[in-house]
Amino acid sequence: MILEYLQPDASLLDGITVIIRALYYITTIGAVGLGIFAIGFGHRLEAHETARLHRTLLGAIGAGIALSILALILRVLVLTAGANISDPDVWAAVMRSRIGDAFWLRAGGLVLLAAVVMPWRIRSAMAAIGALLVIASYAAMGHSMLFAPRQEIAALVVLHLAVVAFWVGSLPPLLWVAGRSNSGSAASLIQDWSRAAIWSVMIMLITGVLLSWYLTLRLDRIFDAWHGWALAWKVMAVLAALGLALWNRLRHTPALARGEAGAGDRLAASIKLEMAFVALAFYVAAEMVSVHPVDYGHRITS
Repeated sequence: MILEYLQPDASLLDGITVIIRALYYITTIGAVGLGIFAIGFGHRLEAHETARLHRTLLGAIGAGIALSILALILRVLVLTAGANISDPDVWAAVMRSRIGDAFWLRAGGLVLLAAVVMPWRIRSAMAAIGALLVIASYAAMGHSMLFAPRQEIAALVVLHLAVVAFWVGSLPPLLWVAGRSNSGSAASLIQDWSRAAIWSVMIMLITGVLLSWYLTLRLDRIFDAWHGWALAWKVMAVLAALGLALWNRLRHTPALARGEAGAGDRLAASIKLEMAFVALAFYVAAEMVSVHPVDYGHRITS
């Protein structure tokens, strides 16, 4: 929204679309991360934590589908200037486009992701397929479809978002675990998660650098476009969140394992701050895709 209103031909609908896009980034990618955490670490949660995880996951899925529908409606309003919002031919054309492809992938993936809360043997496999579809929806359109090499960029987007989802979607369950009365079991789970998260963060950083390299054709002129400035803000928000995550691993989690008084509360407070920086990064990402990486005035529909 901010970058939209810095342009000479600012549009209220485009500005609102940025906000909605940021919200469905948080809900859909967060839902994927919650599902991944449930598959990998759900068996180590206490009964009330598992119930809370399931409620949060289903809430994120419902919100993600609702926000995706709202974003689709706003996109049609923008494309038609509000003149033909109910025209079935316009909707048919939109749903056959990349916008429609991304929507169906995302919606279908979210529905499959809900299987993780069901008492089915194949629930983990169904949820994993759903998670992949949701992530793939972000490579079905947008910048990844406009730059070469397209296949490599799409693969990097999928891998990047998979590890991002694992990291950010794990934060709410870790926040609940930090509040356990049994600090030893809480610290053990968080330490095991941290070992897996180290590899995820490495992959996230490598794929992020590669994507920035591919999508920024002139690194020497990166700040000539608003995309470059938004990228810089996103990087700072991510680094701040990673700094907190590192501090949690080196200071708060060992203190929790030692049973220090107040260690769980301090860890929970740090995780909440980490979540705030993550939310900021998602918002900036939504701003980024509203402007072109090279030409300031060129909008991308996503």
